[in-house]
Amino acid sequence: MLVPVEISSLAIDTVKGTPLVILKDNEGRVVAVPLDHSDANAIAMQTLQVRPDKPLTVDLVRIAVEQLGASIYRVVISDVSEDGVFSACVVVRADGGASIKVIDCRPCDAVALAARSGTPIFVRDSVFSKQPDGSGISEEERLRAYIRSIDTVDFGKYVLD
Repeated sequence: MLVPVEISSLAIDTVKGTPLVILKDNEGRVVAVPLDHSDANAIAMQTLQVRPDKPLTVDLVRIAVEQLGASIYRVVISDVSEDGVFSACVVVRADGGASIKVIDCRPCDAVALAARSGTPIFVRDSVFSKQPDGSGISEEERLRAYIRSIDTVDFGKYVLD
């Protein structure tokens, strides 16, 4: 089953010193996908609504797909190995939606493309349970992600004595 996720935040793998994107589903489950620096920058620029002077490489892919009369339908994080290597694909619709092409790619490219194009991101349900414990998210990052998930509306319901 494919589970829709959203980009929750960007983080740093404290062991490897590399960027991560934290993907979160509606139940609060998270997946930390490693990024390269250019994809992390592309996602951060989109999040901060910074427009580059010239298209980024990931933008060029989006533009090329659109110029060929197709559209990026969805991005899927499909698997993760025991050593933490993720698999992903981009699903492209062509010919007015009559033709669907699945393109294997690096997860960091897929997530950056989704972020830059507003395309939905999905994670196969099994990836949440298969993610290795040493996913690179520090306890501090886990705590921050948990705090971000708290609905602050609930705070108004309680009074301290």
